This record gives sequence, structure tokens and C-alpha cells, in this order.
Amino acid sequence: MLADIFNNLQGKYPKANVVKVLDRLTSQDMIYSKTYGKTNIYSVKQVKKKRNQEEFNALDKQLEELSQQEKTLHEEMKWMEKELKLMRQEPQLEDAKMWVPQLLEKNSTLQARIDILKTDAVLLSDDEKTKINANYDQMRKAWRTRRKTGKEIYNAIAEHIPGKPYEIKAKLGIEDDPIPYEQDLLSIVLAKST
Repeated sequence: MLADIFNNLQGKYPKANVVKVLDRLTSQDMIYSKTYGKTNIYSVKQVKKKRNQEEFNALDKQLEELSQQEKTLHEEMKWMEKELKLMRQEPQLEDAKMWVPQLLEKNSTLQARIDILKTDAVLLSDDEKTKINANYDQMRKAWRTRRKTGKEIYNAIAEHIPGKPYEIKAKLGIEDDPIPYEQDLLSIVLAKST
């Protein structure tokens, strides 16, 4: 419709000029014109061009080449993104220059510790050894007390349940500590490690 065409042109051209152009295109047989009452309907002629098999084959070949190019470029882009990520992860020169003194200091501190350990010197004072042994004895005493209390509670419960106590333990998934009270746990561990 003339009004639609004129509105789509957003008033850039006068309506009379639009009518003249449409009439000229109709006379040149580039568009169809159909009159309904006072309204003219315009439609573009769609010419169907017949294509031969060679054109289709050429287009298929071109499509395949372009697909291959796209695939190659995509792989290259992935590789470049990976390289960029690696480059961003590496420290910049200024950062590396700042880190050198800190790392050298840390390295010298660690080297001093290694040298001390190489001498087989005793690193604990007598006071520290005494504290560690006292703490170990206290923890071992607490372990023995808890273990004894746990066994007493279990035995009190198990004597009123039908079945043998070890079967009930297996059924409930209760694990027992195989180390006897009187034996020193640390001596057992040290004996196994040597």
C-alpha cells in the first residue's frame, strides 16, 4: 500500500514522488500493482533463477573451504587464548624484581634451618622436653580413663542384651582399641617404625 511505503520512508520523500517512482517501476515490470477500489497494492516480482548442478557444487566447495578456515581459526584462537592466560599468570618484570630480595631472604632463612638440622643438634631444651612428656602423660592418662569408662558402660549395657558381647559389637560396628592399658602407646609406634 502506498501509505505503508510512504511511512516506511519516514517522510524523506514527498508522496507525489513516491507515487511516480512506483508507477515507473510498474511500467518497467519490476513490481506488480493491483488496484482494489481506491487503493493500490504493490508487490515485488520474485524471479526464480534456475541454477545448475555446477553452481551448487561450487557453493558446496566454497562452504566446505570456509568451514575448514573457520575451524582452523577457532583452533588458533583457542591456542592464543591459552598462551595469553599463561602469559598473564607469569609475573611481570617489575613484580619479579620486587620478589627477588624477599625470596632470597626466605631462602637464606630456610638454608640456616637446614644447616641446623644437618648438625644433629638437639633442638629442644630440657624444659620443653619436660613439658612435652608431661603433656603426653596427661593425654595418655585421659585416654586410659575414657577407654576404661567406655568399656564399663558397654559391658553394663551388653549384659542385659541377649547374645554374646563381641557379636553385639560387630553388629553395631563398635571398634575396640587393641592396645592394652599397661603398654606405652609411643613405644609400640616407635617399635613398628624401626
